[in-house]
Amino acid sequence: MAGGCGNTQQQTLLDAEDFLIQWLASSNASQPATCHAFGLLMFPAASCEDMQYHAAQVVPDSRKRERIKALECFGDGGQRACGEFVEIWYASRDQRGRQIKEGAVVKRDDGKFRLYWYRSDLLFTTLTERSEAAEQSMTEVEQAQNRLSAVYNEMVNNHSELYAYPPCLDDVRVSSTTMLGSAFNQSAADPTEINRRASSCESQMCFALIGDKVATLCP
Repeated sequence: MAGGCGNTQQQTLLDAEDFLIQWLASSNASQPATCHAFGLLMFPAASCEDMQYHAAQVVPDSRKRERIKALECFGDGGQRACGEFVEIWYASRDQRGRQIKEGAVVKRDDGKFRLYWYRSDLLFTTLTERSEAAEQSMTEVEQAQNRLSAVYNEMVNNHSELYAYPPCLDDVRVSSTTMLGSAFNQSAADPTEINRRASSCESQMCFALIGDKVATLCP
């Protein structure tokens, strides 16, 4: 009986790698590869297209399997899911001749394997760069909002009636269609003129910064 169970698990590993080899081969084909929907939901940092694209950067014949094992569960914390998984890792070489590691997890549902997760040194690099760019972008947005808040607070401190008009939200953009009148220095804020501009805005007028100057916008 034990031998039978061992043979069954060995066949599962063989079937899993056969599927993965076919999936990796499809990454070089013109038709898009498919991935396990739940895997994409649990690990959204990389799309199926991301995984397919980065797998295509690897020289197929360079893949040397390092390990393969069956898993009852995969993922940690809120990303943890249980079922019939197989994890496979390769030592490979990319199209530029660099040695890389790549690994995949496939999951079998209703007798059919699907790609659940794929990562490689190449994909990890891309995801890291994306994360850093997103953090940098967020930092720049926060800095811009902090500058606007400082200018706004000083302007309202000098002219309390301007408190009726808030700072613009992040998604409000300065353009010829949203801008009311010309920008002005914070120290030259004229409540009468600002109120006049606000009266021509059908929505809520707000303040934004253009460089060091204050702009009145009608979003």
